[in-house]
Amino acid sequence: MREIRTAALIGMGAMGAVFAPGLSATLGDGFRVVAGGARKARLARGVTVNGAPVTFRLTEPEGPAEPVDLVILAVKDYAYREALEQVGRFVGEDTILLPVLNGLDCARQAGEVYGPEKVLYASMWVDASMENGTAVYNPRGMVRIGEARNDPPGPRVLALEGLFRRAGVRCRVEPDMIHCIWLKFMGNVSENLPCALLGVPYGAYREGWPADGIRRALMAEVAAVARAEAGVELTEEDMALRNRIVYNQDPASRPSTLQDLDRGRQTEVELFAGTVVRLGEKHGLPTPVSAVMLQGIRALEAKNAGTIPGLPEAARTLAPLF
Repeated sequence: MREIRTAALIGMGAMGAVFAPGLSATLGDGFRVVAGGARKARLARGVTVNGAPVTFRLTEPEGPAEPVDLVILAVKDYAYREALEQVGRFVGEDTILLPVLNGLDCARQAGEVYGPEKVLYASMWVDASMENGTAVYNPRGMVRIGEARNDPPGPRVLALEGLFRRAGVRCRVEPDMIHCIWLKFMGNVSENLPCALLGVPYGAYREGWPADGIRRALMAEVAAVARAEAGVELTEEDMALRNRIVYNQDPASRPSTLQDLDRGRQTEVELFAGTVVRLGEKHGLPTPVSAVMLQGIRALEAKNAGTIPGLPEAARTLAPLF
């Protein structure tokens, strides 16, 4: 495949901020952020990414447009279906679609709309947050990319890797992206959700501590459903890797689901715990800890929404989604 020269990104939040500054600097007018309405008005004032003010070329999701070489989808799960529709006018015969959402099914869903031959896999191993137009991410993080198998990588994967390297986006082509996505999913479920339910940062995860016991139980549930659903083996070595990652996190860092609850936003608990519970039921596997995460965080969402009787004026802290 030829060099990627044009790209569009939808979802200028924490994950979008990992890509947008470098792609804008590298591609110039060949890069645009897709946004409309109030979101476009906020982005037109610019955002701050790792302390640097940045502005982007903005494009409405409606109206005529030329296809681009690459479309990056960086929205939350609950906005994904709408985003897939909105980027349709940027998708041409040779366009690569790169969903960078959490979860297991976003590549399949994009393939159902535009054809699986257009879609590449991505897994975001990047600690990032965004609030009020200010994004912060760890530049040591890694975007892992590829087709399902990459031994060797195909021309589309190499073209994407080349673009990211030119743009300063740290990336790695994974030999087995399906295993990689399940491994990241295990981290999202086991590390993200207990912090959210307990209202604690990553510092709660220390060997032998109560929250760490919950985390390890969730890893075991995900490993069981991964084996049953996809034939993916999440090994003791994989779990040891997640242990090293979480024990070396900034103890004050707050994972994304906790950030969403802090700000009164809808969470991705259905994508995480909901998926584990659903797959457990499908394969006859018990997932009791995931079920507690699911119901507990649903209750916290209801608390934020003010729908629980007897609460003294439940406060909403709805921050704008960029």
